[in-house]
Amino acid sequence: MVKNIDQFIAGILGGFNAKQQRVLSGRFGLKNGVRATLQEIGDELRVTRERVRQIEEQATKKLKDIVRTEAADLIAIAEAHLAASGDIREDKLFLDEVYKKAGFSERAKYLHEKLSFVFTMAGSPLYHKEDDSFRAFWYTDKKSEKKFFDFITEVAEGLRSGDKMKAFKKKEYAAMCPDFHSCHLLSIPKIFGTNVFGDFGLREWAEIEPKTIRDKAYLVLKKNEKPLHFNDIARNIQKLGIDKKPAHVQTVHNELIKDGRFVLVGRGMYALQEHGYESGTVKEVIGKLLHERGPLSSDEVVRLVNERRFLKENTILLNLQNRKHFKRLEDGTYHIKEA
Repeated sequence: MVKNIDQFIAGILGGFNAKQQRVLSGRFGLKNGVRATLQEIGDELRVTRERVRQIEEQATKKLKDIVRTEAADLIAIAEAHLAASGDIREDKLFLDEVYKKAGFSERAKYLHEKLSFVFTMAGSPLYHKEDDSFRAFWYTDKKSEKKFFDFITEVAEGLRSGDKMKAFKKKEYAAMCPDFHSCHLLSIPKIFGTNVFGDFGLREWAEIEPKTIRDKAYLVLKKNEKPLHFNDIARNIQKLGIDKKPAHVQTVHNELIKDGRFVLVGRGMYALQEHGYESGTVKEVIGKLLHERGPLSSDEVVRLVNERRFLKENTILLNLQNRKHFKRLEDGTYHIKEA
């Protein structure tokens, strides 16, 4: 059983010459935690990139059987833990967990790089390096890797075709995860993200990764769920952690005016149209309301208008008294005046 990772690596590298050791230690970051490129090592050793690749490949072939034999217990722990974790595990999390399970006597420097080196030399577990679409992860076999990719595609398609509000409030995506390990998998693809409020979704959504001032203002109002003055919207962009830098008040105001998602519901007060607020003059809002509901009392008009706008009672009542557009019926209710 490997008890000291540094001694184990020093022992298996002892059979190689200085150039071979430099290639292996450099490529896996064993000395400083930084993986060197083929070109960087080639420049240092004054050989071509292709020659460095050949040295690495030859050394890897030579080490495979040695590592699989001498580190058999460590590899078995890693394979068993991975299988118990659903066959897929994010890189750093997996290596930390294996180190703890292996019960090493002391913590080595550049632990992740050294364990990664051992498993890569042994050829098990398998490693998927970080790319544009995924963070680095370890997996059991090609079948488990394909199953993982299919699962991620299914979740992404489900989020794109579903209701965003249900994704945030009801967390419907969780129903796609049959167990705890499946939900862990969602942290590996770069397509998914979490905003400052802990909401999970697609990074392409403005609610998850807002890029413009408009989107940042939208996220503030979406989370607030009630109208805010444009000064408060600008202040909350930084206060809520949506952006590290303060937002310029006038810039925020200009963007609110231009974007149809926002509705001016009072003096300097803005709300989201999707929350049921309406644009237009007070007269137009009252008229639409009476057209939809029929005759209403003045109290009902005030209450219902303020569900769509953010106005003072006197402002609403004053508009309701406009005899060119509204009439008071014998029962005291108000309705639209016929043309």
